Amino acid sequence: MQPTSVSPGEIVALDFRHGIEVRVTDHMYRALRLLRPVLIDVARGSGTMTYGEASTACDDAYLPRGMGRLLDVLSVDCERRGEPSLAALVVSKAHGEVGDSFVGDAETARNECYTYWNGSDRSRTAAVE
Repeated sequence: MQPTSVSPGEIVALDFRHGIEVRVTDHMYRALRLLRPVLIDVARGSGTMTYGEASTACDDAYLPRGMGRLLDVLSVDCERRGEPSLAALVVSKAHGEVGDSFVGDAETARNECYTYWNGSDRSRTAAVE
């Protein structure tokens, strides 16, 4: 299975950001491939990870304060797969909550991630590979 539902060179429309378009660069694609499985493990543990930890998880491809577009594209990837947004699991070390630019109810989105990734349907394992 493809590690992400987005492809390098693809232009992704962020409908939740009034249609802003983002080009998926090779750099972004590599970071998404590294970050996604780590966040799935975080969801399975019903936890969160800081922006700094997320930055480390993607080999520091993005600075903690510069992960917005990466997390936006991750949300699109999740939506295309019919999954809740893993971006809701990335929080500030200072206050333990998502950044101000997160769209939606982060607590609800986190709970949806926990339920989805801890469900009895073990076919979700294939989505990580």
